Amino acid sequence: MSRLPVFFLALMGGLACSARSTHSQENPAGVGKPARKSQENFPGKKTTSPASLRPKFPVSKPIPAVKLKPGLPLDVKDKGVFSIHDRSVSIQLPADIAPGQTSIYVNKDRRIMVLYASGVAIKVYPVALGGAPLGPKKKMGDQKTPEGDYYICERRSTNLPRRYGARSLRLSYPNAADARSAFTSRLISQKQLRSIEAAIRARKMPPQNTPLGSSLRIHGGGVSTDWTLGCIAMRDPDVIEIFRCTQGNTPVAIAAAKTHGDRDGDGIPDQVDILMGAIKLTMNKASYDPAYFPMKYPMGDVPAGKGVCTDVIIRAMRNAGYDLQELIHEDIRAHASRYKNIVKADRQIDHRRVKNMITYFLHHFKLLDRGFSAATRHTYRPGDIVFMDTLPKAGPDHVGIVADTRGTDGNPLIINNWTTGCVTARMALLSTVPVTHHFRITSP
Repeated sequence: MSRLPVFFLALMGGLACSARSTHSQENPAGVGKPARKSQENFPGKKTTSPASLRPKFPVSKPIPAVKLKPGLPLDVKDKGVFSIHDRSVSIQLPADIAPGQTSIYVNKDRRIMVLYASGVAIKVYPVALGGAPLGPKKKMGDQKTPEGDYYICERRSTNLPRRYGARSLRLSYPNAADARSAFTSRLISQKQLRSIEAAIRARKMPPQNTPLGSSLRIHGGGVSTDWTLGCIAMRDPDVIEIFRCTQGNTPVAIAAAKTHGDRDGDGIPDQVDILMGAIKLTMNKASYDPAYFPMKYPMGDVPAGKGVCTDVIIRAMRNAGYDLQELIHEDIRAHASRYKNIVKADRQIDHRRVKNMITYFLHHFKLLDRGFSAATRHTYRPGDIVFMDTLPKAGPDHVGIVADTRGTDGNPLIINNWTTGCVTARMALLSTVPVTHHFRITSP
C-alpha cells in the first residue's frame, strides 16, 4: 500500500479523530517545545514550531473510537499503573485460538492461571487452591495443590458434582516425578510406580487408586478462598472459556511462585501485563497533547490526562515493570552513536520520541516483522507493539499496541493516541496505515 492514499484518508478524516497535525517530519514523535534544541532540530534544518507544521486544510470532525461491551473483569492483582481501573479490565480471547495450540500455567503464590497460545501469553485468570496450598502435594488428604508438569486427561461438561461448578478438567496427577518421590519415601510400591510411569509415557490417565491421591482437577465453583481438596478452582465463566480452548493432552504446568517473562513479579506475563496497561489507558482517556512537560527521573510521567502516542507505550510497559524513561536515557548515555538525531540528551523527553523509542526497541526487543498483511495477521497478538508510517515521508512516526479485539475488517484494533482532538482509544488502523515494525516484548 502506498502512503499517498493513507495521507488522503487522513485528510478526509477516514482514519481517526483528525489529521495527525503534530506528527511531522521535523518532530516525528509529535512532542516538544517550539524551537527546543533537541532531535527535532536536525542539522541544516530550520527550527519550526508545531503550529506552523499543521496541514493547510480544514480538520475533519473527530470519528468516534471503537466502543466495546465490557466483559467479565479479570480480577487479578496487577502491580502497575492507573490502579483505579484494575477492577474494570477485561480481555477478549482472539477468535483464531485453536485448542491444539494452547497450554496452561499456574502460579500458586499469585493465585493466577495463564493461558498461552503457541507459546504466547494471551490471558490470565484468578484461581483458588487447596485448603493447605503451600508446598507440593505428597499424599492423599494433605489438601495441597500439586506442583509440576501435567496434562489434561479427562474433560467433563455434564453430570458434574455441584462443587465442580460448570466444567471439569482432570489433570494427569500423579506424574512420574510425584510417583518416584512417593516410592523413595515408601508411600507406594514399585509396581504402582511402574504403572504410573507407563500411563504418563502413553499420555493416559495415571492410576487413581494409590496413596498419592486422585481426581485432581481444574474446575469451577469460585475463587473467593482456597477451598478445594487440592484442585484448582476457577470462576464458572472462566472455566467454561478454558474448557472451550483446550483439549485432551493440553499441557498444564503448576509452579510454586515464579511466572516466566514476568518482569515486575506480579504473576502476570509481560505480554498480558502490557495489554492490561493499555486497556487501562483506554479507560483513562488521556487527551492528545504534544507539549513539553517537566517530570521527575526515573519513573517520570506527563500529567495523567495528557499524552501522545509514545506515552501509551511508556505507560503500558510501565504496567509490566519497564521504565522506558530510564532504559532509553541510560542507553543514550551508553550508546550515543545509535541516536543520531539527538544533539543533547534530555531525559524528560527523549524517551517520548518515536525515533528514539524505535532505536531502543531494535537493540533490545524481538522484531517479528516489518509489515502487515493477511498472511501475517495471525502473528499479531494482543500486547504486541507496532510502529507505523502515517506521513508521506517514509519511516515510522507513530506507535500503538495490538488490542484484544478486532474491527469489522477482521484485523486487530490498535490502542493508540492518534492526534490533536483524540484520546487514547482502540482504532482500526491496520488495513489502511502501513506498519513499519512489529515487536514483541519478552523478558527472562
